[in-house]
Amino acid sequence: MSEYLQLRDAFVQLQELADDFRAEGARADREGVAPRASLEALHARGLLHVTHSAALGGPDGSLGGVQPALFLNMLRTICRADSATGHCFQLHNHALWQLETIGTPEQIELFVKPALEKFSIFSAVGSEPGRINMYEMKTRAVKVEGGWRVNGVKNFVTNGTLADLILTSVALDGVEGYLDNLQMMIIRPDMPGVSWDDAWYQPHGMRAARSPIMRLDNVFVPDNHLLGEPGTFARQRWQGRFHLGFAANYLGTSEGLFDWYLAYQRGRNKSADPYTQLRVGEVKMQLDAAAALFDRAVLSWGAGDVVSAELASMSAKSTAARTAYSALQSVFYSAGATAQFDEHPLGRTARNIETFVVHAGHDRTAQIIGQAQLGASFDSTLQR
Repeated sequence: MSEYLQLRDAFVQLQELADDFRAEGARADREGVAPRASLEALHARGLLHVTHSAALGGPDGSLGGVQPALFLNMLRTICRADSATGHCFQLHNHALWQLETIGTPEQIELFVKPALEKFSIFSAVGSEPGRINMYEMKTRAVKVEGGWRVNGVKNFVTNGTLADLILTSVALDGVEGYLDNLQMMIIRPDMPGVSWDDAWYQPHGMRAARSPIMRLDNVFVPDNHLLGEPGTFARQRWQGRFHLGFAANYLGTSEGLFDWYLAYQRGRNKSADPYTQLRVGEVKMQLDAAAALFDRAVLSWGAGDVVSAELASMSAKSTAARTAYSALQSVFYSAGATAQFDEHPLGRTARNIETFVVHAGHDRTAQIIGQAQLGASFDSTLQR
């Protein structure tokens, strides 16, 4: 596998880019724009597309590939410098992985291969205002000659305004039950009737991970833009494959916070201070525990028991999120108010953590794991 990207090589290159990621992340956060320069830098080094298979000349870096830890640990490393950039990278590679795995040979030729030859960003979205659950969509597709007419509103479309295409979950009109009506479609931003509201996206943190509203007004989607059969996303348990992407983000962001905190305290000559030593020790132990659980969850996908791997991934995800909160509190206690000035990354990192870790759906995660332990029915692909 020497001809393909290796984790060690990727880590070295990502470390070389870390300062640029931090600077671009801070600028993008201030201006409320996507960290495009960071994504372009990843592309320039051949580090942007990493979940595509060896059959397409890729490093096979997805959970189902020959290097199942590659994408996740690259994501973790990027998030040590900037979590918003990491989330853009995460969504792009999750979408690339889906598109190659589910796509027809024609779709591979039309959409995947051209994207791999250039700077290209993908997006994927299921989220909608007022959605009942993760699989039941209000956005509707009506069959017409040669394709479908789609109407609806999707929100939190990360990478949306950067993307060449958006994998969009809709419901087929007149069909009951998400296992029969949940359909992924390939939406291109240049299709008539597609419009964006990026001004809507005004969060407390993760401001650079632009996730606007996408409106679909009678958009015509050709038949060859349908991705998979109805229900494929749920039946193939794709949502369960994404848990560890969020775990990698939370863990990497916390590790980056810790690295900054150590340097900051050393610069203040606090290395001999017993209270600083206490805070450093407790954060280090929490990070070690979260990292061990994350690594175990990654390995669990190679054991063949998908449900057990999903449960392990959910546990790793929620634990990493809680560790991020806990580490942040310890750093706040110890570093003091001046550390939150804009010249330091602490304030921005704190906002990103506070905004993003709620995505883990901690209550639902704990309930599902409890259901599994008690022998009750459960769905370990769900996050909420």
